[in-house]
Amino acid sequence: MPTYVQGPATGAYPGTSLGPMGGTYVQGGPAYVQEGPRDLGCLSACIEPAGGYDSENWQGAGPRGGHYERVETVQYVGPGQGSIQKVTPARSDNRCWYILFSVLLLTCIGSLLFLVIRNQHSVAWASEEDDVTATSMAFDCNAGFSNWAVGWSEAKKGYCCSTVKKGCPVESKECLLWGDPHIRTFDASRLVFYSTGDFWIVKAPRISIQGRFQATDWTKKNDKTDYSSMTSIIIGGEFINNHKIVVQSMLGKIMCDGHEVLPNFGSSQCGGAMITYNGAGNLVDQAMAFLPHRVVHLALPGLVKIQINRWPNFINAAIKMSRRHGQDGICGNFNGHADDDMGKALHERFGKGVQRDELLFAEAIPLLIPKAQPSDKRCHPDRKKRAEFICHKEEHVVGWSFAECMGDVCDAHTAGQPSIQAQEMREHFQNTHQ
Repeated sequence: MPTYVQGPATGAYPGTSLGPMGGTYVQGGPAYVQEGPRDLGCLSACIEPAGGYDSENWQGAGPRGGHYERVETVQYVGPGQGSIQKVTPARSDNRCWYILFSVLLLTCIGSLLFLVIRNQHSVAWASEEDDVTATSMAFDCNAGFSNWAVGWSEAKKGYCCSTVKKGCPVESKECLLWGDPHIRTFDASRLVFYSTGDFWIVKAPRISIQGRFQATDWTKKNDKTDYSSMTSIIIGGEFINNHKIVVQSMLGKIMCDGHEVLPNFGSSQCGGAMITYNGAGNLVDQAMAFLPHRVVHLALPGLVKIQINRWPNFINAAIKMSRRHGQDGICGNFNGHADDDMGKALHERFGKGVQRDELLFAEAIPLLIPKAQPSDKRCHPDRKKRAEFICHKEEHVVGWSFAECMGDVCDAHTAGQPSIQAQEMREHFQNTHQ
């Protein structure tokens, strides 16, 4: 937009004394100044028009000194015919372009770095979430819980115990079998098992332990009874990959899958079980301490441990383990209650022996229910009357003999009390070696 500066038609004005930046017309008409470009600083340089020039500027050239004359719009009038001359200004400074470009470049670089860092954090967060998810899904603590003690790995037990309180270590308890034979169950009930036959000691979904009870020459000749002693024990089941371990008295052998192992002291493996044979270990029946110790130690999967004392014609055993779901046998159901593991209840459940299709031994032996009544040594006459009164009422119980009922009532049946058979054998040994 032109700017008019009032003044005489003639005269001389300094080129820049009255108007804004730009040329000034002098002489030859009303004073007229065409407004030059505003000083926009760096911005004017940064928005330079195509061609590299800011704009066209005009300045007075005196009479006949220019090529243009002022009209409504400036127009060309020919060389020496106008009063103003076109001047091309110098090229604008490009420094602001460099500044703007640098700012834009830094902004782009900063944005790119931000996106990279953000992406890295996102990956890290996603990785952490994946780790948490993977950890949380590392084990299904419901799968196989019914048989966790044997079926779960130690890693799964530790994880499930710490996260959902499943698979936590359970206190192990012992079942003891000694003499002819006395039994102390996992729940600390006490009974005798005089019958002859093959019986379930521990019956669980993956663990199978059976015992063979037989009347020995000793009980027949010296004790004058038909009461049995445990002469062999067999361990099998999925927890040892269905291998079979058999330990017999000194009249027999130690075997893995029907083949003898450890005829002498030493160690061997069978189905994931470690078998160690030596002369160490506590005695289940202290009355047998007068004989050399021959002890078999079984370290079995699932923290099951069995110690077997081998004697001349029978064996004693201590079975240490934690409770398994669905467990039962003449060692009891391990439910924390002794009342349902008394002699009557266990004979009702297992006094009929092992069914043929469940038998671990190669061949079964006949089931024989003892008939001889306990001697006065086994049952004091004063207690015997009370025992007879109780047991006559229980004669209808299948699998529980009158003699076994009498033995349950008469004997203390504690692990610390030696069996009558052991006492008799010790006395006989001492008498014959005097």
